[in-house]
Amino acid sequence: MAVMMLHNHIPAIASNQAKSEWLSLYSTPIEGRTVLIVGVGSLGGGAAKQLKKLGIRVLGISRHGNPHPHVDEMGTVAQLDDFLPRADQVFVATPMTPETVNLMSRERLARMKPGAGIINIGRAGTMDYDALVEFLGTGQIGGAILDVFDPEPLPADSPLWTTPNLMVMPHISADDGDTYIETTLNIFLSNMRRFIAGDPLHNIVRPELGY
Repeated sequence: MAVMMLHNHIPAIASNQAKSEWLSLYSTPIEGRTVLIVGVGSLGGGAAKQLKKLGIRVLGISRHGNPHPHVDEMGTVAQLDDFLPRADQVFVATPMTPETVNLMSRERLARMKPGAGIINIGRAGTMDYDALVEFLGTGQIGGAILDVFDPEPLPADSPLWTTPNLMVMPHISADDGDTYIETTLNIFLSNMRRFIAGDPLHNIVRPELGY
């Protein structure tokens, strides 16, 4: 949804509405566009699967750089600087670890294709939001959709609320309001049965990696 919103200029249209400004921002078919997913794990991999259905070319960055069935080209963090200028949108879905603190720094945001969009559904600390606000103001970055902040809820005096071409989402990108509790309990109870039976557990946390 966020990728389609950016492609169709929805953050800019919403900003124009707040200013009572009529400006026809036309879009083009999204097929053939390129999206870079930074963090091809469960969330990033799921996004890649859906994006491929739209005819989008998907680039991916992960810690290991292993191939993914729904990613056209994978790379490691060491290759991120080379991948950024190739993408029409950057989709950030990394956990917060010592390796990902300020991963999308001012310098990396500046390497994005001029006018490209960016989405963050991972953690706020992985991205320089001050630089993002600046680049949205200059048009270097064309639009942004953010779902994660520090602190949360986002304070009322944060400049993010009023930054043009930016949409603030209240940390809702990966939750299902109808089944979240049921799904969580099912995962826990399934692991409890596995633990009692001595079977391997699902969703193992690896402290040495930070997630």
